[in-house]
Amino acid sequence: MLLLHGHYKFFPRRAAVRNDWCTVCKAPRLAVGTRSLVFLHLFHIPLLPVARVTDWNCSACGNYPGARLATSRSWLRTVFLFAGFLAAVAIWILIATLVTGRDPLAQGHGRMSDGFVGAATFLMVAGIVAWQALRQRRRAEEPGAVESKAPVAPLSGDTCPLCGDLMLTRSNPRCERCRVDILTD
Repeated sequence: MLLLHGHYKFFPRRAAVRNDWCTVCKAPRLAVGTRSLVFLHLFHIPLLPVARVTDWNCSACGNYPGARLATSRSWLRTVFLFAGFLAAVAIWILIATLVTGRDPLAQGHGRMSDGFVGAATFLMVAGIVAWQALRQRRRAEEPGAVESKAPVAPLSGDTCPLCGDLMLTRSNPRCERCRVDILTD
């Protein structure tokens, strides 16, 4: 049976603004936070409210300000484990071929040379996977990204950057006209 499921975002509203570095525009920009309520749906019928999320968008390009950040390297552990598994299978094939004189994967019908070819193939694939992972690990962020990213000055909190109204409180600035919090830290 086909189940159509997923989530919807309902009741979006602007909740906050802040200065942020946009990795798409490559410049400091005003980021606008839109808060919405996430509902799970089944067959396009909203059933259960799950979370309240804030999505940040650049005011110039409309994208998420951190859209082009360098990826985390935690996935490399999984790639190295996969390459180690392939290498372990290759070593098992080599040992089984040397001990029995036959290809262990051919279930009694293979020759000894077939086992060596299979082991060499597994070792080659494991080597390629490990080499690509090391290459990706050594690759830094895009050239010049760190040098060009100047520190972003926080908003002052004197005026609303959206409508230009003066703020009454400087400790926790909030524009009542736009109904947004102005994040100054």
